[in-house]
Amino acid sequence: MKKVLIIGGMAAGCKSAARLSRLSNEFDITIIEKSSFLSYGTCGMPFYASGDVDDFFDLAKTPYGLIRNEEYFLDVKNVKTILNTAVLAINTETKSVHCKNLQNNDELNLDYDYLVIATGATPVLPQFPFPDSEKISFFHNPLDAKKFREKAQRGEIEKVAIIGAGLIGCELAEAMVSLWGIETYLIERENRLLPKIFDNDFAEFTSKLFSNQRINLELSSSVERIEIDKKQNLIIHLSNGKAVGCNYAFICLGVKPNVELARAIGVNIGNFGGILVNEKLQTNIADVYAAGDCTQLNNLITKKQDYFPLGSLANRQGKVLADNIFGIDSKFQGAVGTCSIKVFNQIFASSGLTEERSKQFDYNVASVVISSYDRPDYHPDVNDLISKLIYDRSTYKILGLQMTGSGEVTRYIDSFSVFCQNGAGLYDLLEFEHSYTPTHSSPLNPLNNLASIALMQEENNLICFPANLLNKFSGVIIDLREQAEIQAEPLPVHAIEISITNIRDKINEFDKREEILLICQRGPRSFEVGCYFMQNGFKNVFYLGGGVHLLNDK
Repeated sequence: MKKVLIIGGMAAGCKSAARLSRLSNEFDITIIEKSSFLSYGTCGMPFYASGDVDDFFDLAKTPYGLIRNEEYFLDVKNVKTILNTAVLAINTETKSVHCKNLQNNDELNLDYDYLVIATGATPVLPQFPFPDSEKISFFHNPLDAKKFREKAQRGEIEKVAIIGAGLIGCELAEAMVSLWGIETYLIERENRLLPKIFDNDFAEFTSKLFSNQRINLELSSSVERIEIDKKQNLIIHLSNGKAVGCNYAFICLGVKPNVELARAIGVNIGNFGGILVNEKLQTNIADVYAAGDCTQLNNLITKKQDYFPLGSLANRQGKVLADNIFGIDSKFQGAVGTCSIKVFNQIFASSGLTEERSKQFDYNVASVVISSYDRPDYHPDVNDLISKLIYDRSTYKILGLQMTGSGEVTRYIDSFSVFCQNGAGLYDLLEFEHSYTPTHSSPLNPLNNLASIALMQEENNLICFPANLLNKFSGVIIDLREQAEIQAEPLPVHAIEISITNIRDKINEFDKREEILLICQRGPRSFEVGCYFMQNGFKNVFYLGGGVHLLNDK
């Protein structure tokens, strides 16, 4: 019987064990986990902190209600588990692992035929000084969520600071406000929320949403130090000169691959700090595999190494890894980085590259922004969708999609991900066949619409102008809306008001050499008129992607 030793008892490690056990009973499988938890839904920690998940152990339950503990893995999966145990050293020559129990300090040696490194990731430590205090949490361990919730329930927390506005930071901010009513500061050194998945123009929507929910945003502000005052409150000093006082702080600066054990035995480490693996999840060391957040992966768009610490990918990797140990020729090709977040009933989703990151590679980058509906506008459950498509002007290859709305966002982002993974272009997206029913979708699918507008943009050399830069446009602005629309939502800048029904009669009043920006409520009218301007010899014509709708603070 072959011995399989798995270091790490979260998504990748547990999935590897469960899959291998299902494939064959000829493997002796053992998981070593340094914490007291197994297969814990760490992505659900913000929901426990907020109260959306009531029971602490709900995050470790199967869909049919059993807790994924030692007994469960042994009885159901035929997998042995050793908890509260750290791996001290690995000997690849003798194929043995030296461990230490963190509770009683007992040490033991375990042999293996196949070794799986699924050590996950660790929080990125800040460069600023901060005190050792129970009032500061990295929110990475399940106990972090438990500790905070207990304090919040006792009424011990009045003001919270969250340092880092990534996915976890934003989810935590919502939890603080929506359930606990705690005054919340969200601090981010970049000039926008969710900086790794959204461009500046798109991140405006998150900023507006959070500000409207009375969350105090400190953007373009880095933390210089954290101190404790005489009343044992935290004082967070920012680079903008402000000092934020609070009685609890979360440091959410992201994660980095946990690779110390792997590096010690000579496993190759990549430029993102993650373990390098091939398509079979094998390392450069014989019979040593790796999966999950400790690895870096192939980006299917750029064809270069990247880092995607996502539970969905870790589970997929675990399955592929187990297949290969068993003898099935299974491959994990890579990923594009598709993710979503729901805060304050608004979904924000992204797949592929941002426009900013696309420019770091050899792409001739362009983008289009549209405002549309997820259902026909007559449907009582209709919701707004705002979408941004990034593509390569030279090849028409699609590079990324950003989308937000309160409706059917994830179905579109998931569909786009498939196209992105397969190197599709604008014409592929244009021909995408979707299921249409008024209760769940629009006859004009947003993906089809994005591709259509992008192609017409290229055909007419018409450029989408970002809404967040409207006040910086120095040319002629033409508002094509009707008077009722203008009165309902006036523009924040001066514009010449000409209805779309009259613009053809007025076109000769404008200088063809001037820069002209066309504006309507949602974008289609300004785009159509823009094409007409270009056909009539105008050279510098822009349209406001998504329209005035994107300027709304709500």
